[in-house]
Amino acid sequence: MAVENPAQPTKPAAVKKTRPAKAKAPQKPATKKPAEQIKSKADLIRKVAGIIKAKGEKPRPTEIARILKEEGVTVAPAQVSMTLKAAGYRPLRKRRKGKKTAEGIAAKKGGGASRSRQVSMDDLLAAKSVSGAFGGTDKAIAALQALKRLEG
Repeated sequence: MAVENPAQPTKPAAVKKTRPAKAKAPQKPATKKPAEQIKSKADLIRKVAGIIKAKGEKPRPTEIARILKEEGVTVAPAQVSMTLKAAGYRPLRKRRKGKKTAEGIAAKKGGGASRSRQVSMDDLLAAKSVSGAFGGTDKAIAALQALKRLEG
C-alpha cells in the first residue's frame, strides 16, 4: 500500500506541447522535360564512352568531358574517370605480379638485404673468372679497391 506524503505535491500528468505547423514552401511547378534531358551525367558519360569504344578508340576522360561540354553538360575529367572505372571501362588498379620461384620467395624472407645488394649466381661466376684472371682473390680484391679509389 502506497502512502502519500502530504509535504510533496503530486505531479500532474505529462502534457504534450504542440507547436504551430510550419508553413510549407511553395513547390516549383513541374516542368515537362523530354526523355533525352532526364538522363543523369553518369548516363551521358557511359553513352559517350560506349560510342567512342564502338569506334575502336580508347575512351579518354578529357575527351569525353570536352564532348559533353559541347553539348552543354559540364563534367570534370575526374568525374568522368570515376564513372568509367565504375562502369568497367578501366581497370581498377594495376598490380605487379610477384615471382613464384624459389629465388623470389627466398628474397622476400631475407628481409634486410635490398635487391641491389644481393649477389646472384651469375655475379659469383663472373667474380670467379675475374679472380682467376688476376691469379687469386687477394690480387683481384686489391685491383678492385685501387679501381674504386680512382673512380671516387
